[in-house]
Amino acid sequence: MAYYGGLGGLGGLGGLGGLNYSGLGNFLGAGAVGVQDPFTIQGLQVSAQAISHAAGNTPAFPSGELDFSSAENLDNWADWVRASLFMSDFLSGLHWDIKTNPEKSVVLSHRSANGSAQPFFELMRPDASVFEEQLKIVRSYMDQRPERTPEIISQLGFPTPYFAMILGLHPARNSKTLELITVTQVLAAHVAMIVKHHVAIRRPDRIGATVLPMIPTPGHGSFPSAHATEAFAVARMLEGLIDTCQPHYPDPDKRKKLVRKQAERIAVSRTVAGVHYPVDSWAGALLGKMVGEIVLNKCGVPQTLTGLKYDAKGESDFVLAHYKDPDWKNHGVSELQNCQVSESSLFQWLWGKAVKEFDL
Repeated sequence: MAYYGGLGGLGGLGGLGGLNYSGLGNFLGAGAVGVQDPFTIQGLQVSAQAISHAAGNTPAFPSGELDFSSAENLDNWADWVRASLFMSDFLSGLHWDIKTNPEKSVVLSHRSANGSAQPFFELMRPDASVFEEQLKIVRSYMDQRPERTPEIISQLGFPTPYFAMILGLHPARNSKTLELITVTQVLAAHVAMIVKHHVAIRRPDRIGATVLPMIPTPGHGSFPSAHATEAFAVARMLEGLIDTCQPHYPDPDKRKKLVRKQAERIAVSRTVAGVHYPVDSWAGALLGKMVGEIVLNKCGVPQTLTGLKYDAKGESDFVLAHYKDPDWKNHGVSELQNCQVSESSLFQWLWGKAVKEFDL
């Protein structure tokens, strides 16, 4: 099974790909076993009738059952079944509130072990004037389209190969690492869609006639960018993985810089394509950081989860050099309180499998 396009040949929620990794098996083609051809089915029936007598009539009893409610059973399930479990586990702790007075915003919270909802991200709905000003920056990126066309087209789905290149990942030896990347991307995409729905911001081509996107405009809101959310969630998760597997990489700091830079390039390419404003990337990158840290905490890799609030500024371009404290405060970023995320036996299982793939 090729994991480079995602798990089981999946597309990207952030782009034009299909919803092929939502844990629904045959309904959406997420790696489920296909139906065999009619001749093979008929042959199996005839063969079964012809050889079944060799087993005799003595009833067989199972030697034992699988452990009840154990993460170790994940080894026995298909990848799309695991996908459904990871998604359910993550989303079960997610909560969102919609504020309308005095300003409009979406507040994302995560339920702690004691059941209380702790805010980890707040996104303010910008005034229309912010996006009118952003159009000038969007147009300034148009001359990069010829150079970035291969990246833009190949990143319409999840850009897994672009991260695999940096870490030297291969499906034969890093299947669980690639699955972890895919899980992180999918979770980030789902969270981004929740926020997009409520904030409901029109795409650049809807308010500026000269934007003229080079790819079809996706059928959902612009703010935040799901591509940025996915990319920065993966980058944050991979930073934790690189730290954990340091003996494997003699140059961990360089690898971490590369995954962050790759995430920035993926996000900015969506502005080059004409389908996102730079502030979309700001909002997505910040949200992705939080999703990545939640995933790490669920995997049993403790992270200080300091919540973030974003109030977009019309003059802001998205540049990685500003994506840090205190520089990002000039671009509308402020901090919320710290919150706690409990470990998950499911995510710990996947993390443990991924880490073991770096023993070589």
